[in-house]
Amino acid sequence: MTSMRWRSLLVAVLVLASAAEFCARGPVRMVRESAWNDFLSPYIQSKAWAHGIDPYSAQSLISQWPSGNRRPSWVDTDAAKGVLELKRGMPTPYPLPSLVVLSPFSLLPWSIAEALWIAVNIAAVVLSPFVLLSICGCSLADLRAQLFLAAAFALAPLHTGLGTANPAMLAISLSVGTVWAARSGREKTAGVLLAIAVCLKPTVAGGLLLFYLVRRQWKVAGIACAATGIIGVLGASRLTIAGVPWLASYFENTRRILASGSLADFARSDAIRFNLINAQVFFYSLLRNVSVAGRLAQFVGAAFLGSWLWLCWRRHAASELLEISAISVISLIPVYHRFYDAGLLIWPLAWSLLLAGKRSTVAVTVTAIAPFLVPGPALLTELARTGRIPAAVANNWWWNAIVLSHEAWDLILLAVLLLYFMARGSSERGSAVQGASEQGSSESSPPDSQALP
Repeated sequence: MTSMRWRSLLVAVLVLASAAEFCARGPVRMVRESAWNDFLSPYIQSKAWAHGIDPYSAQSLISQWPSGNRRPSWVDTDAAKGVLELKRGMPTPYPLPSLVVLSPFSLLPWSIAEALWIAVNIAAVVLSPFVLLSICGCSLADLRAQLFLAAAFALAPLHTGLGTANPAMLAISLSVGTVWAARSGREKTAGVLLAIAVCLKPTVAGGLLLFYLVRRQWKVAGIACAATGIIGVLGASRLTIAGVPWLASYFENTRRILASGSLADFARSDAIRFNLINAQVFFYSLLRNVSVAGRLAQFVGAAFLGSWLWLCWRRHAASELLEISAISVISLIPVYHRFYDAGLLIWPLAWSLLLAGKRSTVAVTVTAIAPFLVPGPALLTELARTGRIPAAVANNWWWNAIVLSHEAWDLILLAVLLLYFMARGSSERGSAVQGASEQGSSESSPPDSQALP
């Protein structure tokens, strides 16, 4: 058997293995854990909004609890003590546009709404890698395309996001659909898709909106901003007319969610904080100072954003996909993000495996993304808890500072790499993707002599 056939066979095995892992850790887990997931709270809150009730009140959460889903006793207990947000992260501080977008689901009984949500999310996430192949002009017969599919379906954040039914997965998929629609000349559709994505998860889709604004693609950006604004006004008007002091309630809800000791606290004493991937986790683990860690993360994020804006202005990037990849990674660094939000890494994964022209570029980018092929901190914490990792190792300062926080500092490294490639103007394989500024101009650069087959 020739080396080419062996290579094809190996890639085929990888695709099948990653697909099996994806199904087991994503859709199957999503169905099995349907009684309690990340969709439950926004479903209830969107129902409260539709009824003109404060969606950020714990008492509203209890009163609107779906009859088809048994409510654990601790929900009432924690709500009475005022610690439901602190201990359980609910009701969630989703902005009003998120609840407006999700409100059609609240018109359905919980069992039907959840089944529909599961079906929509699975379909969206499964289609996203194939849509990226179309964006990059790649054929399924290309080994690089097959390798990308294997890597994309192996991304652990996608598994976790699907398994928990988190809206971030649909926001990421809609972002991919936005770029495809824009590249296909369907700018109105792209604007609407982007608006829905931003409403669902502004911290996930906001980077793409910024990209279209910076690149002056006004039709897409304008429609997205206008639609988001209209949805926001609709959300606020509904509660204002009903006389609900929703804004004060929202800020109080957010304060409790981010309070010391909460699930969102990057300085918690236990390992739960390593489920977060924002840079505060790394800086706090290293310096043990909450204020300094927060400021350092914001400084690094601002420096990266400034560099990205300058490079976009200089138009050094070889393609829009590289620019989108960079801003997607940068958006994960300075503010609160959980592990599943790293599903945005599907952008640099696609750029590196499908478009990057040099093997060295592919190798370093994929190596930086590789830690996210497994839920590293959760796995390492469990191994330490069960004694499979010696206590002498797990009790060392570098275990928390470097090892368990590796995803946070790895994102910083990946951002540096992508900004470097933008500055260098990395060569790319011939493809359908060109920078927004290059539309209608020169053809894409020929593949580098070191390009992968």
